[in-house]
Amino acid sequence: MRIAVCQTNPIIGDIDGNKEEIKRLYTLASGEGADLAVFPELSLLGYPPLDLVEKREFREYAEKASLELAEHTNSNTGLIFGSLHEDNDNIGTNIFNSAWFCHSGKVQLIQHKTLIPNYDVFDEMRYFESAKETFVVEFKGRNLGISICEDIWNDKDYWKIRLYPEDPIEKLMKKGANLLINISASPYSYGKREEKHEMLSRLAMKYDADLVYTGCAGAQTDLIFDGASMCYNRKGELLGLGAFFREDFFLIDTESKASSIHPIERDFAEEVHDALELGIKDYCRKLNFKKVLVGLSGGMDSALVVYLAVKALGAENVMAVLMPSQYSSGGSITDSVKLAENLKINYKTISIEPVFQSVTDVLQPAFEGKAADITEENLQSRIRGLYLMALSNKFGYLLLTTGNKSEIATGYATLYGDMCGALAVIGDLYKTDVYRVAEIINRDEEIIPREIIEKEPSAELRHNQKDSDSLPVYETLDKILKMYLEENKELNEIGELTGDPQLVRRVLSMVDRNEFKRKQAAPVLRVSYKAFGYGRRYPIVQKWSRK
Repeated sequence: MRIAVCQTNPIIGDIDGNKEEIKRLYTLASGEGADLAVFPELSLLGYPPLDLVEKREFREYAEKASLELAEHTNSNTGLIFGSLHEDNDNIGTNIFNSAWFCHSGKVQLIQHKTLIPNYDVFDEMRYFESAKETFVVEFKGRNLGISICEDIWNDKDYWKIRLYPEDPIEKLMKKGANLLINISASPYSYGKREEKHEMLSRLAMKYDADLVYTGCAGAQTDLIFDGASMCYNRKGELLGLGAFFREDFFLIDTESKASSIHPIERDFAEEVHDALELGIKDYCRKLNFKKVLVGLSGGMDSALVVYLAVKALGAENVMAVLMPSQYSSGGSITDSVKLAENLKINYKTISIEPVFQSVTDVLQPAFEGKAADITEENLQSRIRGLYLMALSNKFGYLLLTTGNKSEIATGYATLYGDMCGALAVIGDLYKTDVYRVAEIINRDEEIIPREIIEKEPSAELRHNQKDSDSLPVYETLDKILKMYLEENKELNEIGELTGDPQLVRRVLSMVDRNEFKRKQAAPVLRVSYKAFGYGRRYPIVQKWSRK
């Protein structure tokens, strides 16, 4: 069978726009002689639609558009796309996340999703019911077993621990399926693509079936979808691999021989670089922002953010602001200027010193008897935030925040100061990972000045300040944070592994105490297994972490 894999980048809620893209690619597939055109999960609505699903008008519009797509089909080429479907036969929401199979101007089958995830960034049980039955449909001499995303992630021979008692794929195979189609919108995290490839390849071999997995591309706020659709023959050999981090359209023939395909997953820094670039690009494009603003401090974090912004939007659409104070080193200014010139972006230099001095003078009577402390440090950060938000409002720039995961985790960021902004670009990158990405940026030429990469990290909010005054060295800190946040290890486990239980207790206490800051932070572009935001729901008011 000749199959067109249509790896699209829908916009959530843009049913008309998404429908026209499905029509366009279906027409292209039909013209190329495809027997079947396959689109991602909820490709008509965008994933995840969240509480839009609760709006009756939205559901009715989606149903109407789905039927229009069915009417658009011909007898030569079948169409499988993702939409919702509603019925009144069950107790619950009566709404399903569904795969629509259409041809000859009609809906031939609507297969509902069986496994409804409710972990990490997924909350589908809030909206959707589980399928009560799976169906196999005959089409052009093949028995199609259609499933949706999570349905294919529960094979008992692959997973040591399964999340669900039933396996929809096993049911499809028992009903005679010989071509498995899985439509997906699976959010990206580094390492997941290689695991997915291994799992899908084994499934194809296990069941002696051809397998087509169609992935979604693009970014939806904090979630990034890497595309990378995968097609396998009965031997588990890869027949086709979609582009990474962008839309794609390609044809595969299930009878063709496997060919040499480039690596499934590249180096961490290359993957993350492309993921974050896409995250910025789609956030701005889908919200109709043309230009962005970044506070450039002379440090590594803001340097990486401004570089990624340029890659995503072009130098002409990025504005940097340098905001020195009496504590800023000379290198912070010269290094920032050098970076701005390397990137060919516009920048402004606006000192915070006059405003800082005025504010401290005004507050001095109220602060009588109190020595200078972190209050004065945070004032500087908040004045910078004031400047940036003023420029954002005045010129319509989208403000990008520059905090990394290590800082956000430990609270080493100022609420209403350097946390101001609409999107936390590197909020899921530990400080040590920031340097890893910087090194590949400079692989062919020096774009980020070596002075920025090599200088000791400092917030420069008091004389001779270094990050290491308040935090463990980042190499140690990041190991502890990764074990706690992503590997879900307990305090005692981490203490034994690091050999410093007291340090671990201190770091974990910092993480848990600062949840109130993260609840007010900008959405974080997710590139790891566990990012701050919707995927990590930790109580602000709690006493467990004090034990």
